[in-house]
Amino acid sequence: MIGNDPLFLLIFGLMGTFLLRAVGVIGAGHMEQDSPLFRWIGCVAFAIAAGIMAKILLVPSGVLAEAPIISRLGGAAVGLLIFFAIGRRIHWGLGGGLLAFLLIGQLPIH
Repeated sequence: MIGNDPLFLLIFGLMGTFLLRAVGVIGAGHMEQDSPLFRWIGCVAFAIAAGIMAKILLVPSGVLAEAPIISRLGGAAVGLLIFFAIGRRIHWGLGGGLLAFLLIGQLPIH
């Protein structure tokens, strides 16, 4: 049956993806970047990212669930502090947060 053919599904999925991207490119050329719709889309994107981050930190799954919550929250706090302290440089914030997460996990405070 053609509906279960992996090649058909791949082509159909690619067509859908590229069709939506083309519509987005065409539509974006006719919209103002400061419009209420763009501001709303930005707010929704930030809300989704914040929700995912909160879930990862507070209710993790997999191997991260074995790490104590103090390590996860402490790493996130240090990462944010570094990020804002040195001029919003994402790589330094991520690196500092990861290092803090690993170091806090080694402390005998659990």
